[in-house]
Amino acid sequence: MTNITSISIKDSYAQTNGHGRMHYLEAGSGETVILIHTNGGSAHQYKESMTSLAQNYRVIAWDMPGHGDSDPLIRHYSIEDYCAALAAFMDALEIPVAHISGCSCGGTISVGFAGLYHHRTLSTAIVETPFRTDDEWGARWDHVEGNFGIPTQSAEEVGHRLSNATEALVTRWNIDRNKAGGKLMVSVMWAMRQFDVNAGILNIRRPAMILYGAKGPTIAMRDRPEKSVPQITITVLPASGHFPMLDEPLAFANTLGQFFKRATA
Repeated sequence: MTNITSISIKDSYAQTNGHGRMHYLEAGSGETVILIHTNGGSAHQYKESMTSLAQNYRVIAWDMPGHGDSDPLIRHYSIEDYCAALAAFMDALEIPVAHISGCSCGGTISVGFAGLYHHRTLSTAIVETPFRTDDEWGARWDHVEGNFGIPTQSAEEVGHRLSNATEALVTRWNIDRNKAGGKLMVSVMWAMRQFDVNAGILNIRRPAMILYGAKGPTIAMRDRPEKSVPQITITVLPASGHFPMLDEPLAFANTLGQFFKRATA
């Protein structure tokens, strides 16, 4: 096991085939873990968690296309497009297979990737991912546009979503959301709405885990994957909301690490 104090985070770019230049953070060595952030976020969401995970794994936090410091998008991307972009990113870094974990929209991408690219997936951790139908998305679309159509959010608004909304975290939150922009963030929500995650999860062939925050908005839908894919383990972090990597970064990292270890034992 590597001493956590000796772990440094590399800040770099990869030039991909067909999806532009992509930014990422990297630490550690061993089996590769790829972490996918939430809509309007960036790789920075995982900095504290990845340092812990990097004691045993090569951990890469990816800036999705159009987000963070990755190249901007000039068209709408479907979930399948984001999956293809992730595969191209792995090609650029010569990563044949990896453990994949994503939160919220990142979780939806993880589900799609595990089905479409199962041969490149060691395991899948699906974090705080909504299992809504198109009708359910439509019924709450005004809320979706209000949340993502306006990039900058007040400290109070961020405080409703995070357990410890420090000044530095709120600043980072708004930097990332403004880099993405309202148009792209709403486009990502359309991608989630138009991808049938309830059907997609049935296509997962490798070990998988669903992770919820007990205080988050998606745990109310846990009965859906419980009924359709009872073989997939469900884990709950008691002090987390929708962003467990920010609310409980060490508990989040430990939970993922234990799952990845079991998945390839």
